[in-house]
Amino acid sequence: MSGISTVNGTTRYTGLASGLDVDSIVESLMTAEKTKLNSLNQDLQLAEWKQEAYQDIIDDITEFYDTYFSTTSSSSLMLQSSFLKFDVSSDSSAVTATYTSSASAGTHTVTVSQLATAATLSNSTNISKEVQGSSSADYSSLSGTSFVITVDDATRTVSLDNVSDLDSLQEAIDAAVGEGKVVVSEDDDGVLSITAADDSGVQEIAISAPSSGTSALSKLGFGSDANLSNRLTISTKLSALADQFSNGTLTFNSLGQIELTINGTTLQFDSDDTLSEMISKVNSSDCGATMKYDEVSGKLTLTANDTGAGNTLTVTESDGSNFLEAAFGITGSTATASGKDAIVTVDGVKLTRSSNTFTVDGVKYTVTAETSEKANITVTQDSQAIYDLISNFVDAYNDLIDTINSALDEDYDSDYAPLTDDQKEEMTDDEIEQWESKAKTGLLENDSTLKSLVRNLRQSLTDSVSGISTSIFGIGISSGSYDEKGKLYIDEDTLMDAIESDPEAIMNLFTQKSETYGSTSDARNLTSKQQSVRYSEEGLAWRFYDILTKNVATKVDSSGDKGLLIELAGTDDDSSATDNTYYTKISKLEDEIADEEDRLDDYEDSLYTKYTNLETYLEEMNQQLATLQSLLGSD
Repeated sequence: MSGISTVNGTTRYTGLASGLDVDSIVESLMTAEKTKLNSLNQDLQLAEWKQEAYQDIIDDITEFYDTYFSTTSSSSLMLQSSFLKFDVSSDSSAVTATYTSSASAGTHTVTVSQLATAATLSNSTNISKEVQGSSSADYSSLSGTSFVITVDDATRTVSLDNVSDLDSLQEAIDAAVGEGKVVVSEDDDGVLSITAADDSGVQEIAISAPSSGTSALSKLGFGSDANLSNRLTISTKLSALADQFSNGTLTFNSLGQIELTINGTTLQFDSDDTLSEMISKVNSSDCGATMKYDEVSGKLTLTANDTGAGNTLTVTESDGSNFLEAAFGITGSTATASGKDAIVTVDGVKLTRSSNTFTVDGVKYTVTAETSEKANITVTQDSQAIYDLISNFVDAYNDLIDTINSALDEDYDSDYAPLTDDQKEEMTDDEIEQWESKAKTGLLENDSTLKSLVRNLRQSLTDSVSGISTSIFGIGISSGSYDEKGKLYIDEDTLMDAIESDPEAIMNLFTQKSETYGSTSDARNLTSKQQSVRYSEEGLAWRFYDILTKNVATKVDSSGDKGLLIELAGTDDDSSATDNTYYTKISKLEDEIADEEDRLDDYEDSLYTKYTNLETYLEEMNQQLATLQSLLGSD
């Protein structure tokens, strides 16, 4: 195609004078020249695929490691506690129990003479005043008025059309909320009070103005200074609550504060603080106590955080705030309370404990009620839990080596090299997907690091453990045929019998640490000879731990190296993601590709320059020829 174009500031003349299809010629020459670039891109793609294949296996190994060989895992085969599984039952609701790592099978008896309690300060009754007016009631002209009364969770409107005295007011309230629930009374000055009737079970009473119509509250003496509820509202400021306490009135110092010292910690509460904010200040402090207001009972309590006779609670008020009397009914500026110890008898031995939860001989007890009758606690070995632990490990092990063996056994077909961009342009998406699926097959065929890993894991299971008389074969675990390459099988009856007859032997088979080098957390820091001694002395779980650490550890050893596979391919969750053999290889290939692309760009520019010059020369010759012909024609 002939024409004029500009690329990177350079004008290209293609075929205007010569009639040549310069673009096609250059494209053909560039295709031949891109052989090296295509090869580099294919090498890059292969490197990336191989790294991904390694990282997939690293992820599988790490998951296996974290589940069965991390000391923080509940299913760690390295911990004796994983093999010390028990069922604990109690025939009493007053005593519950669980096992600890030092428990053993057996039966125990427990009686509870006294529960442990925390030191507590609290009023015996509701600390708020009853619903009470501030002036005498005026029963005249009440017709057409009403007020709203809330009794616990029921809210009703009280109509006063027929109210002319105290008795008729009581009748009107009874008609609204039911008889026998609340009592209205008046003092010598005619000031009304509304209280819960004896044995009514009523807790909360509050009155308010109706949403519509004429309110009777002011006529009944419930003005702005009246107490309209027998419960404090925790969202109300302390200044507004000051005279609503039944035991006395709060006062504030010259700074407008109440100052309390609780167990040596001094706290200030502003008059603008709400009761809720006061409670939060106490509970977030270091005073070792918790404050709570119960809106149902109307009680404010302050309780030490720890139970036991040795834990006391001391509160001192400053500046005569009267807080102790108002909140707890305690006169004076200091109040002290003590807790109680739990007194129990376990297996005939009388014990005193500061907490209601305590451990004796590996059994953790929690007592919740006093009882003179013995609670019988039975601790039995949970053989099924131990069986499940070993069975799940075998399943996970089989899955892992099957994954690795599959990668090792896959044949790599060099006929399916990574596709070039030009090849992809001639294929459909499905064709590309199918090709690349084959191209990714066998990338880790016969990989030496993975072969060594599988071999070491298989060998560790069959080699005897020093000082241990049994083996995996002795507890019902066997390997399959040669073709199955290390797959394990469980004889359920044999394994369960082994667990029930000698669980300690099975525990030691897995958890025994090397007597000589067990204190070294990382076997990579030992010499080869020391590693051999450690290996012979340690149980199966510790052998697996050492083998897996050697391959996928993200922590460096004494030589500054991480696990073999991590050094090779890295992992996304670690700095090795950008510090591994394949990352270096990929980075180098990317640099080579960039250099080659620059060279090809220069080469393409040089080709167009040559053809542009050719067009220029031909155009000049054409012009000269035309001039010559013109001169000859004029003769």
